[in-house]
Amino acid sequence: MNGNAQPFKTWIIQDGMALMWQGRGIVAISVLLTVLISGLGSVMPGPALLDAEGSTNLMAAIWQVIWFAIYAIPLIPVAYVSHIAVLRGEVGFAAMLSNGLAGVLYFARGMMAAALVVAVLGTLYQLVFVSDLLLMSTGRVDASAALRLGAGAVVAFLVFVLFVLLGAWGAMIVQAGQARFGDVLAVGRRCFFYLFVRLLAVVLFLPILSALVLPVMGQVVAILVAIGIPADPAFLIVSAAFSALIGCFAIVLISLIFCRASLRVK
Repeated sequence: MNGNAQPFKTWIIQDGMALMWQGRGIVAISVLLTVLISGLGSVMPGPALLDAEGSTNLMAAIWQVIWFAIYAIPLIPVAYVSHIAVLRGEVGFAAMLSNGLAGVLYFARGMMAAALVVAVLGTLYQLVFVSDLLLMSTGRVDASAALRLGAGAVVAFLVFVLFVLLGAWGAMIVQAGQARFGDVLAVGRRCFFYLFVRLLAVVLFLPILSALVLPVMGQVVAILVAIGIPADPAFLIVSAAFSALIGCFAIVLISLIFCRASLRVK
């Protein structure tokens, strides 16, 4: 993979699959940790976001943010090695060690802060709009609920735009060892449409990918059940593993896009 700009066609999918294979050791560890975290979550279920009276539950919101951050931990090394692979050509565990432990921790701290922001915003969105979303699911949406949902869509779009503008932080950290806010914003502004279209395509592609793997998941669950594993644990393991793989692939694609953008500006 080179750093030259290329059109967004199949190349990024091919590059993403190549990176997944080159970093298969890191990806395998990420998948294993996600399965273990899912198992822990199944034995430590949190409170429901809505209580019996239909009102929101603050403790459930805090619990959701904490678990989102925990699930993000295994994805951070995947993002890091993907950045290193695109920008420096080092792959796998060699990429993890290329900047030393300090480089990994600095990158991880920034990515975890971003994950927490996303978790808080996503939880707040559910707390504000969850009742309207439930009404929509039953086909009962009045004018005020529709207006609130429209406002929520605008807010979600603005958050996505902010992510487009500031997402090159990781690439700049890997390239220069530091990332000033103005420099990161400059990359986002100069490559805004380049990033926006590609990231939006990834967002739209992931549900399709998830739907495509459902039959495969069913077959794998059936195999595990046939060899003696109970159905519920088999489904938990397979769904967690496939979700982790899709999450890793999404992180790889997003890393590729932001790294390409930073190379275009360099």
